[in-house]
Amino acid sequence: MAKKHTETIDSKIKTSWQIISRMYNAEAAQYGGSIAIGHFLLNIDSDEGAYASEIAPMLGMESTSLSRIIKTLEEEKMIIRKSDKTDKRKVKLILTQKGRENKELAKNIVRNFNSLIENKIGKQRIEDFIKTISEISLLAEEQHKLIRQG
Repeated sequence: MAKKHTETIDSKIKTSWQIISRMYNAEAAQYGGSIAIGHFLLNIDSDEGAYASEIAPMLGMESTSLSRIIKTLEEEKMIIRKSDKTDKRKVKLILTQKGRENKELAKNIVRNFNSLIENKIGKQRIEDFIKTISEISLLAEEQHKLIRQG
């Protein structure tokens, strides 16, 4: 018998992420932020900064999709843009003090939730899950490449 749509691997991943995302957004909202801002800040090196083109793949996005969040982070004074000395077309995003503080806050929120999960589920099951979900991501990426090639 075929599985119901709600019993498929992809539907479980999507539903779980939506629930986790709502929880993170609710927590971030208490500090005037959002999950998008938190994830973005977590992917900027605190000392060196980062290029949007480096951050985008870590967030599963195209770098062109980041302009709105970059603008918001600039308006909130969490990042500044710094032109590359050798290639003026490249702009590095640098965390301000406020950005570093918000990054630490986001780290703590993520660490606390991960600790809760590990305490409830167990370290071995978490390691197995991470291995499995990584393999699923690789398979999905391979399928994506095949589809794009036609």
